[in-house]
Amino acid sequence: MPSPTPFSRQTGESHTLFSYLRPIRARWIAGLTVSIIIVIVELMIPQVLSFIVDAMVGGSPTSSTVWLGGLIVLGVAAAQVSLVMLRRFLLVDSASTVEQQMRLNIVDKLLRQPISFHDRWPSGQLLQRSMGDLNTLRQWMTFGLVQLISVAVMLVVGSVLLLRGSPLLTLIYVCSVPLMVFVTWRFVKGYRELTRQSQEMAGDLATTVEESVHGVRVLKALGRGQHALAGFAEDSARLRDLEVTRSRFMGKLMMQNSLIVGVTSLITLGVGINQVAHNQLSVGELTAFFATTAILNAQVERAGTLMGIGLGAKVSLDRHRSIVDTPDGEDIPLLSDSSRNERTGNGRASAPMKHSVQSSQAPASLSFSGVRFAYSEAAPAVLTNFSLEIEPGEIIALVGVTGSGKSTVLQLVPRLYDATAGTISIDGVDVKSLSIHQLRQQVSFAFEEPVLFSDTVRENVLLGVDRSRMSAQEADARLRLGLDVASADFVEKLPEGVDSVIGEEGMNLSGGQRQRLSLARAIAAQPRVMLLDDPLSALDVNTEEFVMQQLKKQLVNTTTLLTAHRPSTVALADRVAVMKEGAIIAVGTPAHLQSHPEYRALMAPLDESKEG
Repeated sequence: MPSPTPFSRQTGESHTLFSYLRPIRARWIAGLTVSIIIVIVELMIPQVLSFIVDAMVGGSPTSSTVWLGGLIVLGVAAAQVSLVMLRRFLLVDSASTVEQQMRLNIVDKLLRQPISFHDRWPSGQLLQRSMGDLNTLRQWMTFGLVQLISVAVMLVVGSVLLLRGSPLLTLIYVCSVPLMVFVTWRFVKGYRELTRQSQEMAGDLATTVEESVHGVRVLKALGRGQHALAGFAEDSARLRDLEVTRSRFMGKLMMQNSLIVGVTSLITLGVGINQVAHNQLSVGELTAFFATTAILNAQVERAGTLMGIGLGAKVSLDRHRSIVDTPDGEDIPLLSDSSRNERTGNGRASAPMKHSVQSSQAPASLSFSGVRFAYSEAAPAVLTNFSLEIEPGEIIALVGVTGSGKSTVLQLVPRLYDATAGTISIDGVDVKSLSIHQLRQQVSFAFEEPVLFSDTVRENVLLGVDRSRMSAQEADARLRLGLDVASADFVEKLPEGVDSVIGEEGMNLSGGQRQRLSLARAIAAQPRVMLLDDPLSALDVNTEEFVMQQLKKQLVNTTTLLTAHRPSTVALADRVAVMKEGAIIAVGTPAHLQSHPEYRALMAPLDESKEG
């Protein structure tokens, strides 16, 4: 069974095809050796035919001669079939192992990248690199590369056999090779670019399909299904045109090489017949020569197809490396890796840990000092000068108009993004001096847009709980706590309760139910710092009131930073920070801030609508 540890983190090497092959090189080389033996066996058949033809033409053939020749041909064919089966056995398993390792490597890398990386990459492109490109590479390792090497060996061995039969005919035949090499070289330049465009377009199509499936409710509700289909059909037609152009390129190469081979064969046939007429060559030798050239010609034509597969594999490997050769954004122990303490994924020694925070469950202090942030160098600043001190166990609510930077502040704490300037500290320790793993053990997050996975309710709620260090009873207690505080009593009505599998992203649940499960997940983790991004926005008034009461009791055990738009949510807070254009303009208790015009403007419309 292959190691569950990505290759680059086992060895610290860069990602080349041969570096991936190294762990299974013995089996792969054995498969290549068998493939070479197969081509040598195949070239024996014309030599046997030469013996049979000369025996029959040169005199009265005996039945034993005919039977002997037939048995030799049958034996060679049987050996060839057996060797083909052995080659498949050796190579398919090896290539599948490499494909699995490459897929593990790319997913491991994707999980280590910061959110900013995923903001830049369309999901369909990442999916194509994780699936389609690796299929192409597996086919190349199983079939293309081995066959191309075998073809090269066959051409060399075949040329030696031809030279033994007739040096003159061999010279004529070999003279066509430079011309075919030139034709193929011209083909490579255009075909590689077409292949790259095709694979990029396939990734874009995957993104379109994913977005259409994810947004199917919106498309149906707005009656825009046909519009989405028309866009997909247009992109699909462009991909089809690219594939047709690629096929024509390949067909043109094969036609040109076949024409060169045909003309060469015609010339050698005329010269060969003349040699037979002058007793310079036997009929059997001429038969063997053309039987051998027929095999070689087929391989030459096949080489064009193999080269096309190889170019596709080269593009796929480049696309694979565009992901896995990027530096690790986050040093997270996702998988078992004993060497992780010694080397990082790019082969450099890991930096020693400078600081740590206490491992207790006591609430932590949280500090922001002069924090600035922009999502990119070209983007405007979201946070300009954000400073705030939060005491252990304190509940702070951030309020402000849309776009004031509230959600961004929360995402900077667990380093989903890194602050451009300034310092964020937990218990006086800069979060950038902590390992990502240690930092995120201290924090849990309930996002405004709840994200659930296609798994059981139990697995979704306990996702942030390290169950390796607790009993099943303790895990169940955490589960029950999270569900109770979030008022997720609807779970009991599901067919299998907490063991019911919810649909992809929880789409078979209502918005309020998804939000309650997301809140339950944050509660079950029992963090030292809890981040709640408008956690009750999808709840009805009665459910919200009950959840508020439960939350108020539970949040005394943690330091909480939340964003809020409703006065009812703000009522949870010990203090409120009013934000405007990425900075805090006022801090105080909800009662104290009633005299602040910005705060009144934010809360008053909601209060009035509630009263009305």
